[in-house]
Amino acid sequence: MKIKCFPKTMSETQAMKIAERGGNILGRVLFGNKRIQLKLMYLESRYIEYEMTFSTNVISNLFKKQNENKKQKIRAMVEGTRCTASYLPDGIKVVLKDVREEDIQFSEFTDEQIIGKGKDMCRRMVRRQVGSYITMDVISMESVYRPYYIAFYGELVEGTKVRYLPIQADGNEVKRTI
Repeated sequence: MKIKCFPKTMSETQAMKIAERGGNILGRVLFGNKRIQLKLMYLESRYIEYEMTFSTNVISNLFKKQNENKKQKIRAMVEGTRCTASYLPDGIKVVLKDVREEDIQFSEFTDEQIIGKGKDMCRRMVRRQVGSYITMDVISMESVYRPYYIAFYGELVEGTKVRYLPIQADGNEVKRTI
């Protein structure tokens, strides 16, 4: 199956070094001596472009015509597995790749839920700067897949729980700031 995905920048040996560290101190203590299996998987995300319409403040709204609202484009990436959104300052660079279907995890959420999460994140971020009511319309939405190395600790036996650690193989990081 041909998919659009981010280029993989991490090798399997680098991912194995991260997996051997166990993620954190507690993980190393509890699961450090178990056998590690790495599997490359592609997780679906949605790249969405919105067009925002807003006005700067209430007083200027009284004296302006209705069609003089400002418009601006904003981009968001929404993960298909957890439905969390993140802001993208620039466009994305993707490559076409042929991947087996069993190595792909598709989105578990509907398009409406994904669009709503992206709108909420953009609205929260922009409202602090603009301070007025913002309407958002979807310009485009496309599926993009992110490569992850999934490190499984222990034997993979159906019906049993196995600890796992997802490792981003594309070099993109989602950082949360306070």
